[in-house]
Amino acid sequence: MKKHYILFLFALLAGLTVKAQGLVINEVDYDQPAVDSAEFIELYNSGTSPVTLSDYTLLLVNCNNNTPYATIALPAQTLAPGGFFVLCAGFGYVANCNQNFAHTYQSGFIQNGSPDAIALLENATQNYIDAISYEGTCAPPNGSGNGVPLAESDTVIAQDTINGIPQAPLKTYGISRYPDGADSNDDSTDFRRACITPGAANTNQNSNCGSPTGLNTPVRSTLGVSAYPNPSRGNLFIDFRGRQISNGNVSVIDVLGNEVKSFRLRQAGTGFTIELGDLQNGVYFLKAVTDQGTAMQRVVLKK
Repeated sequence: MKKHYILFLFALLAGLTVKAQGLVINEVDYDQPAVDSAEFIELYNSGTSPVTLSDYTLLLVNCNNNTPYATIALPAQTLAPGGFFVLCAGFGYVANCNQNFAHTYQSGFIQNGSPDAIALLENATQNYIDAISYEGTCAPPNGSGNGVPLAESDTVIAQDTINGIPQAPLKTYGISRYPDGADSNDDSTDFRRACITPGAANTNQNSNCGSPTGLNTPVRSTLGVSAYPNPSRGNLFIDFRGRQISNGNVSVIDVLGNEVKSFRLRQAGTGFTIELGDLQNGVYFLKAVTDQGTAMQRVVLKK
């Protein structure tokens, strides 16, 4: 009896060791305010040997019919042990992005679930080596155990409110393994809602995620402002609704809180034109700080 128990324990530990080594889906951010232009999937080499990414294919699965809606070939790149690889919808929105789909998916590339799944397929064997289902449980092999429940999925938007007036939304949450590569064969245990860390070690922090710049500090709207046309193809007129502005600055901030452009108001007037044509399609916020007051305006760039 003791011998059988020891053999069983050895087999179990061996199985866990194999499962703990190799390429895994480590972090996902699939939902942002309005246009999903900052989505990403992070892969992680949890093993002790280098991994050739082109040996695998990433599948995005619609769990209503258990059929992939997108098949993504990975590049011929070697990922060292403990290394991260980030796939995103376009550069400029996601930190440490290694492979982008800006020309293919300009408004996001990952479905929002209820439920859906992401899976890793080994090309040589056609075996699923890892999978995560979210906003519910997907049928095998498109998930591990129970899926990430809706209550822990990537659906939270942090938004400041001042005097009952909502400020610009700040989306800094995703779902991730903690610690990196942790795998118990149950998505509801392995993944949790947390602050996003694309291309870096995951965290278990799930509040006060912060932001690199502008959107962390709420703007009290004391100045009327309009921006048009909205959506814009790039040329945007900012109208201060008759207020004469002599001095000020307008920052253009993306959905992650990064200031991507800044314009100094050097000539007095009630409005002026800015050019955003060099930015990628998506949602931005204009943060105006002037001698006549401050304001925040949401704009959509759609070229």
